[in-house]
Amino acid sequence: MDIEWKELDLHDSDSLLNEALHLYDESFPEEVRESHDLFRRSLTLSSSENVYHFLVGLENGKVISMATAHYFARANFGYIVYLAAHPEKRGIGLGKKTIEEMRRRLQLDAKASGYPSLSAVVLETEKETTAHDEEEYAINLKRLKFFESLGFQIAEVEYVQPPLFHGQIPVPLYLQMNILDETASLTPEDTIEVLYKEKYNKVNQISSKELELCLQP
Repeated sequence: MDIEWKELDLHDSDSLLNEALHLYDESFPEEVRESHDLFRRSLTLSSSENVYHFLVGLENGKVISMATAHYFARANFGYIVYLAAHPEKRGIGLGKKTIEEMRRRLQLDAKASGYPSLSAVVLETEKETTAHDEEEYAINLKRLKFFESLGFQIAEVEYVQPPLFHGQIPVPLYLQMNILDETASLTPEDTIEVLYKEKYNKVNQISSKELELCLQP
């Protein structure tokens, strides 16, 4: 498979951005989707302290995969927010290739920030124990195994995703961490603190008070 990797920004054509967002809409249920405006806001807020990546994989000029991620320079780790592959291209390793390409770019961010290596890459995944039926259970378990095969392990910490919309309640999820530098002192608790502050507070504009409630047992 010959894939062309491209980082989208605000100067890209609306057609390419809309194609990527259509794949995103088709890949995630509405209750876990952030608004399209938030993708654009993330692009405008991208800086040396919080680098935002909107990566797409292209085949013959068409979007076949997408992923978004943040690199937090002060804590030196990457956070993959979304990953999706075109339905007709699933099961052939495209998701793995997209993760590996994003991880490579996050490594470059770390080097540009003066670190010898990226400390870790983290992501959120649904718990198989919260599935509503056997089919959902199998899907969640398959997703966990997929990320485990790429080096991501479930952190031993209670974690909830803050509410993405007004009126939502926090969602219990797994925090999975791919530790790349064993000498780094990054803990799951430190990771959550950075995610809440740099992503959910500054980008999603969730209040500090609401985030503090998410930390309570």
